[in-house]
Amino acid sequence: MPQQLLEPLERGATRRRECRLEVAARLEKRTHAAGIGWRIVREGRPEPSEARTLRRSSTLIAAELAALREGLRRAGPGRCRVLRVFVPDPRVPALLEGSNVDRFPRARAAADRLRPLLRGFPSVRYVSDFEPDPDLVHAVAEALDAGLHAAAVREEHRVWVMERIAERARSVRLEHTDAGWVANERYHVQLEPMRCDCPAWTARWARTPIGAKRAQRLPCKHLVALALHEGITVPADLAQLARRAPG
Repeated sequence: MPQQLLEPLERGATRRRECRLEVAARLEKRTHAAGIGWRIVREGRPEPSEARTLRRSSTLIAAELAALREGLRRAGPGRCRVLRVFVPDPRVPALLEGSNVDRFPRARAAADRLRPLLRGFPSVRYVSDFEPDPDLVHAVAEALDAGLHAAAVREEHRVWVMERIAERARSVRLEHTDAGWVANERYHVQLEPMRCDCPAWTARWARTPIGAKRAQRLPCKHLVALALHEGITVPADLAQLARRAPG
């Protein structure tokens, strides 16, 4: 092939292998539970947002680095030549580029462990000033909710976590339809008998024996929103709702 045709083809191949990686994290400082998430856009086509729970994270920066690690693995060095990383905290790129960021020795160690992954991408650029995709924000919030529910297994955290769930419930949008109450235009909820379609109430506890469910499970924010709407506002009473659930 003539040399003058090689460079345009290579440039086109590079454009086709550009990826955007967005990462996000939320940390609850009292329990140190965190939700982390990542979202990849390849050649302009977004992939579904992914998220998971960290039972414990020392800082929000550590949580963002954990999200970045997961995102880099999903992006795959062999599938992306030019990687644009969108991360909320500008100190994360500084750590990855070797700058001295005070007060974060564990984060520096985590950043050091990420560098072999980053070296697999021929070009990496960082962006810190951006608005995360709403689906990614939602996925991270759900992962944090899972962490809070796990923390509530410890009795000293139970009422406090219930108060945090009640705070989050105030942002839930309720609509009454012919089929009953719908939360955030996606989940059907009812109090008697207690039911919600969301993963926080169903999938998270699917394999737990009924006795443990009644001892440990807290209502999800959608159920709490409906309870608040019905005038049930005391955190201990809200916690008791879940213990009366049939299954």
